[in-house]
Amino acid sequence: MRLAYILMVGLVVLVPTSVSAQGKMVSLDIRSETLSGVLMKIKDQTGVNILYNENVLRDVPCKDMKLEKVTVEDALNRIFEGTRFSYEVSRGVIVVRERKANESQQKSVKMSGVVTDEKGEPLPGVTVLIKGTSIGAATDIDGKFSFSIPAGKHTLQFSMVGMESKEIMVDGNKEMAKLTVVLKPAENELEDVVVTGIFKKSRESFTGAVSTITEKELKSFRGRNLLSTLKNIDPTFNIIEDNTYGSDPNHLPEVQIRGTSSLPTVEDLKNETKTSSLNTPLIILDGFEISLQRMLDLNDEDISSVTLLKDGSATAIYGSRGANGVVVIESKRPEVGKLRLSYRGSLNVEIPDLTDYDLLDAREKLQLEVDAGLYEGNFSNETMRLQERYTKVKEAVESGVDTYWLSKPLRTGVGHKHNLRLEGGGEGGFRYSASVQYNDVKGVMKGSNRETFNGNVDLVYELGSLLFRNSLEVGLSESNESSYGSFDQYVKLNPYWTGVDENGKVVKELEETNDLFNPGPANPLYDATLDLVNQTTTTTITDNFAIEWRPLKNMTLRSRIGLTKTLSNGDNFKPAEHSDFKDYTDDQIFRKGKYIYSSDKGFSYDWDITLSYSKTFGDKHELYAGLNYNLAQSESKSYTFTMEGFPQANLKMLSMALQYEKDGKPSGSESVKRRLGVTGNVNYIYDKRYFADISYRVDGASDFGSDKRFAPFYSFGLGWNINQEKFMEGIAWLDRLKLRASYAVTGAVNFSAYQALASYEYFTGDRYRYWFGSELMGLANEDLTWQQTDKWNVGLELAFLNNRLRVTADYYRNTTDNLLSEMYLPLANGFSSYTANIGEVRNTGVELSASGFLIRNTEKNIIWSLSASMIHEKNEIVKISDALKAENEELEAAGGSNPNFLYREGEALRTLYVVPSLGIDPSTGKELYVNRFGELTYVWDARDKQACGVQDPKFRGNINTMFTWKDLSVNLSFAYRFGGYAYNSTLIDRVENADVKYNVDRRVYKDRWREPGDHTFFKDVKDKTATQMTSRFVQKENTLECQSAQVKYDFSQNWIKQYLGMQHFSVAFNMDNLFRISTIKQERGIAYPFSRRFSFSLSAIF
Repeated sequence: MRLAYILMVGLVVLVPTSVSAQGKMVSLDIRSETLSGVLMKIKDQTGVNILYNENVLRDVPCKDMKLEKVTVEDALNRIFEGTRFSYEVSRGVIVVRERKANESQQKSVKMSGVVTDEKGEPLPGVTVLIKGTSIGAATDIDGKFSFSIPAGKHTLQFSMVGMESKEIMVDGNKEMAKLTVVLKPAENELEDVVVTGIFKKSRESFTGAVSTITEKELKSFRGRNLLSTLKNIDPTFNIIEDNTYGSDPNHLPEVQIRGTSSLPTVEDLKNETKTSSLNTPLIILDGFEISLQRMLDLNDEDISSVTLLKDGSATAIYGSRGANGVVVIESKRPEVGKLRLSYRGSLNVEIPDLTDYDLLDAREKLQLEVDAGLYEGNFSNETMRLQERYTKVKEAVESGVDTYWLSKPLRTGVGHKHNLRLEGGGEGGFRYSASVQYNDVKGVMKGSNRETFNGNVDLVYELGSLLFRNSLEVGLSESNESSYGSFDQYVKLNPYWTGVDENGKVVKELEETNDLFNPGPANPLYDATLDLVNQTTTTTITDNFAIEWRPLKNMTLRSRIGLTKTLSNGDNFKPAEHSDFKDYTDDQIFRKGKYIYSSDKGFSYDWDITLSYSKTFGDKHELYAGLNYNLAQSESKSYTFTMEGFPQANLKMLSMALQYEKDGKPSGSESVKRRLGVTGNVNYIYDKRYFADISYRVDGASDFGSDKRFAPFYSFGLGWNINQEKFMEGIAWLDRLKLRASYAVTGAVNFSAYQALASYEYFTGDRYRYWFGSELMGLANEDLTWQQTDKWNVGLELAFLNNRLRVTADYYRNTTDNLLSEMYLPLANGFSSYTANIGEVRNTGVELSASGFLIRNTEKNIIWSLSASMIHEKNEIVKISDALKAENEELEAAGGSNPNFLYREGEALRTLYVVPSLGIDPSTGKELYVNRFGELTYVWDARDKQACGVQDPKFRGNINTMFTWKDLSVNLSFAYRFGGYAYNSTLIDRVENADVKYNVDRRVYKDRWREPGDHTFFKDVKDKTATQMTSRFVQKENTLECQSAQVKYDFSQNWIKQYLGMQHFSVAFNMDNLFRISTIKQERGIAYPFSRRFSFSLSAIF
């Protein structure tokens, strides 16, 4: 350091001229500035040469003062008074340096400690100063501080925006133990607020049911993406487990908040599919709506908080979009201060989870085939052929062939993720941040991956009472599906097949049959050797601009506009050699090879203006009022066409195709949706005890009939802070007792843009001269109105023992009326149905959560907290349309393959409908049923189906714990589900109906009926008839799983600053889906297996 000063002085000596400080006058008004900034002001005013180390002084605060026309020397003496710095003048140049040890008149003592809030959570950014001086420091990310103080008694000041300031007396004449300081929230600050995306409301007087997830929680229970992270923290954010797609990184999950509020369409029933997007909550990022897919790809390092709005009082301000709940995401704003660079990188390893698969080995499989009579023929020539095959298979088994096919399409996926963020700026001026993130997710299926890139530039400028903010974000993603196809293809392959010839080359057929007309089973590994393409690329560009004006102290006017452009392209190419074309006949040979191309384009804008006013009247009356106007439009276009006839695999260009797919042509769609809304909100508080919240919104949308374009939505909420009453003053152990209740009417608009309009389609395949005709595609319904949800909610909030224990309870009842569904029409209309408001669904539930500190010893830096939550939900179909009833009747008669595609009034949406069964008759090996008349029978009849269980668990929730000891922390998240029922498809598809020509679940070998007297769960092993859906396969599900585990270590701030030049450095090890215990044993991950994820990460701040 001394050498640096000498070099700087020497450099100045070489300068021929300098300006003397003698006689120069300066005027200063110093408010919350650093020494570096003040010295720069002196240089600008006087022209005096001042040399100092910018890296040292830019972090040192200068005490506030006002100086009028004083000399430079006097100003410097006042500025450096009480600090560790002094100055000297050399040849007209002022050189600032640190005081030498012998210059110090008093001995210094090291002062250190930690600052937390009332919950024991560390508070970063707290300013710690010796009162009346600029000596001090700021707490780091863990709330810790450390600096030296002069000998003697001093008063330390602790201050932070949103928290009450605190002063503590300390003695600098002796070594002191580490201090532990607890700051309380400031009563009149807006920091303790609920972020709704439109208005910010005081949490103390908020009547709605919400959950706020902090940045620290997001990092402590981090999952494989933001969706799974939220599920780890709050079970209200419910991700419906998909046993088909497992851990596929390119599959978009189904998400719900407080149940299902929409019915399926008739087409959904016919195809046995579900439109999960109908129940997806509204997602708001910095005030603007985004898609679930965009949320999945978000840079979670740029998120400061996530708020889940659950009941009507919280969601009514979104009117027609709030029925399914709202997820409000707030991104980080640029922090005030010096230039700050932060980096986080992680190495992520995905390992396939095959613990639920239990297949036969080669020897067991051969024995099963013998027991099942697979080698017994009805004729001599057939028996001879089967015996020849048996001999070949046995030779392969005896030679040691035992292929574990499950491993063939799988791998250990090794991906990585990097995030870089740069930010800085001054208070009351210009602030900026820029961040980039790259995430490469390698799935466990070979060739399966998802790459995302996110870039963001955020600019904030304050000019007096005006604030400007612009955020530009670019998101790119590229997803590739595995060329190995569906995982279930490999599950059924026999272990005595190798899939390769004697030279190790992959063969087309797994077994030779010497029959041109009946080739052997196809080898899925062969398709993987081909040059396949199954890729989707998406680009999203978003620019959000906001301007905020405070014309009065209690009034804010804000206007925002968001523009979003989305481009997406999909390419799916299969060459002529692919097994999809193996059954093409000679006259179809030139049709082999297929290319499916799709393109989607979208553009949307969203503008709103909000006026907010708050005022306190006297000592007891507080009023908040807000008015919002919103206008938005979204448009989209999509095209898809299929080309066929590719002569060579390497000619995978659309222009190289022979033709469009036979009997096919390009298809496309477009939509334009517009909406506007006006929202008013008033919140009144009396004496901090009683409060009321009223919201009213009028929405207009182009989705509905011309006579029903506008609809009102509203909410009323009341609350009582019982702990503020005088009769509660003597109860010291009770910190909070709050009772709240609300009623609201909200809606949903996740439907087709033109469902209320008469729409036409042109005849493009046939023309008359230069004209072509058109036909009516759908009938108009001018009276089609809004789907509405009535929401009731009652909540209780408690806090005990100096906020050591917190409890929250909510009961809700949501009834969705005017459900959009199909209505049958007479055939004379030319259409079988049209969209109408027919249907009603009700959801009721109880939510309980508790959190507390088992240990909170801040002196020894030991904190152990535990939180638990429990949700009980019940769903009921109150009314369905005649069209759905008619489709139900057809499905009942046809049988179907899914027990969850019947819908009856009075039952839950996720009810399982199967034929009641008494099990397998020990004397015959046949299943015994109970028909709809209560009679026993061996004959299965689809009309005998009854409700035999609901898939929704009676109770589900999370149990999370956080343990911190000094710089080490351990965080665990568990999830449980109890009391629900599941249809174990493995038992019917892989055991009872399993084709013994292929590999099967081990239970086929061990637990099948073989002779009279056997008491077994499964029927006769030689019974080849298909088993239908019965209650025998409906099982109660009780599951416990470890969702997330994290071990993290934060290195000492002094050590990393001294040796690494960093402000913060930490390493962490995360594990996702560590284990799962369930009462149901079934194969999980049918088309794509589940996986366990291990991640090693490091974070640094410079």
